[in-house]
Amino acid sequence: MDSQTLNRYIIATYKIFFLVVGIIGNVLFIHLVFKRKQLQSRTSILQCVQAGFHIICQTGPVMSGVFDMGAVYTRSDCFHKIAYYIFFQAAQGMIMLIIVLDILIFVKFPVFYRRLSVTKYIFISGSPILLFASAYVILAHLTTNEETVYACTPPFAFSTTASMFYNQTFITLSVVVLLFYTILINAFYTRSRNQSSNRSSLKTVKRLQLTVIIFIFTWFTSQLLSFIVIFFPNFSKLLGLAISHLILFVCLSYSNTFYVTMWSSKEYRDQFYSVWWPKWSPQSSSIARHSPSVTLKITNSESMFYRRSPTQIES
Repeated sequence: MDSQTLNRYIIATYKIFFLVVGIIGNVLFIHLVFKRKQLQSRTSILQCVQAGFHIICQTGPVMSGVFDMGAVYTRSDCFHKIAYYIFFQAAQGMIMLIIVLDILIFVKFPVFYRRLSVTKYIFISGSPILLFASAYVILAHLTTNEETVYACTPPFAFSTTASMFYNQTFITLSVVVLLFYTILINAFYTRSRNQSSNRSSLKTVKRLQLTVIIFIFTWFTSQLLSFIVIFFPNFSKLLGLAISHLILFVCLSYSNTFYVTMWSSKEYRDQFYSVWWPKWSPQSSSIARHSPSVTLKITNSESMFYRRSPTQIES
């Protein structure tokens, strides 16, 4: 077995691993939010939609390099194989921005946020996602050709020029997401300094910082590495073997939501135990009596939400 074949088997192995682990985690996250009203808010519903997108996106890497190992595609063949993946990858990329923007608007303009009706909220948050994802599927369809591609993944289904634009758009979105995270961190850090006893703000800052770190080392890194591959396609065999593992960062981005949430949020852990192992839940008897004060919760690379009292904000 040569090094290239061995490398393909290694990649296929962790693609399948993250497919299984990611689907389990995302399904558990969605199930937990819908089982516990204490966890339900507008932003948490957006997170569930994102988790749904991630479940579908996780099948994309497996479609190329596992069941068709060693196959060679033209851009046109690749597009017809993964058109759905292009749509949902673009959708989850945009919903990252929508989620953090949702939190930022709630923090900076709480009165406006509370007065926004459910219908308007769905339209305002859903329209950019649908339009952005649809536009990129149409762009891929219009620009695909019969050139042979290195791998059947979203950027390579486009023409060379269009794939550059596609990648640059996602990098720009990622930078904007990081900018909004920075604004949120600064807002809560300032609040914690002005109110020395406000431990909640300090915890929020730490969760935001963790979110930024995970975002940078998963989705953002994958887009930067894709940029290198698209703009500098000529590289040595050894470098090519290394670059082929950039899919690892994409798989991590799609699969970490539930696990990071369980790690970083005690409330989520308690609620999870109360659903699946009630006897082992340390707060199973006290959750219902918990104070309804607004608390920021951070999950994965773009995932955070506020737990709100129904009398404070309609969910």
